[in-house]
Amino acid sequence: MAAERSAVPAITRAMRIIELLAEAGQAGASVADIAATTGIAKSSAALICGVLEEEKLAGRSDGRYRLGPRFLTLARDYLSTVDRLDEFYAEVRRQPTLAQESARLAILEGTEVIYLARYEAGRPLRLTGQIGDRFPATVTATGKALLSTLSDGVVKDRYREQVLPRYTEHSIQTLPQLLEDLALCRERGYAMDDEETNFGFVCFAIPVIDTPGSPARFSVSTTMSKQRADEVSPGVVVAELVQVADVFRDPLVGQSF
Repeated sequence: MAAERSAVPAITRAMRIIELLAEAGQAGASVADIAATTGIAKSSAALICGVLEEEKLAGRSDGRYRLGPRFLTLARDYLSTVDRLDEFYAEVRRQPTLAQESARLAILEGTEVIYLARYEAGRPLRLTGQIGDRFPATVTATGKALLSTLSDGVVKDRYREQVLPRYTEHSIQTLPQLLEDLALCRERGYAMDDEETNFGFVCFAIPVIDTPGSPARFSVSTTMSKQRADEVSPGVVVAELVQVADVFRDPLVGQSF
């Protein structure tokens, strides 16, 4: 087996378990499932899963393991070094509308979005997210775009018994309101923050989806003044965001949005 030929078999076994958990997705996998699928001894599988859980590379619920939140941090750190971030900026500059405004690239971690890239046409908008900033997903277009790719059941579980943050009087305040907004996002193909984070500013965002029905890995957005948003067509803005999103779509899976 590959693990037996490896210079460090324990690491090889851990990687096989991580890959299995990635394939299992939200369903997760029990130690028995992992052992049966990988051929790793059940005692060894349990030990490795325990270490992965300690390192937050895996999480356990109802006896089943899933990938842990640390992968999001690692992914963010990795993305800060890859060429596709340069492509993000280049593609934004090629878009007639976006190039005159601001743009963001974000991921979802729990109930927050983390901004990975930030483009500004002129003076930076201090009220909007900077690289590395976290914002509540419910008040941002980037966050709602990402949440819209999750099922209502997953969203309910994520926000159960939580008080939604209020940034302005337009911020979503209840779970039913959030679910209604996410349904609208799915129907029209984009999310909006219409003065929900800051008065006088509107944001449009779309999720970056590789496989229909799967959660988005990223979202891309643009922020502009309320006056400017009233002057441009949402269709034009969204079409340009789609061009930017294509930079991050997996070419082996195919484009779908």
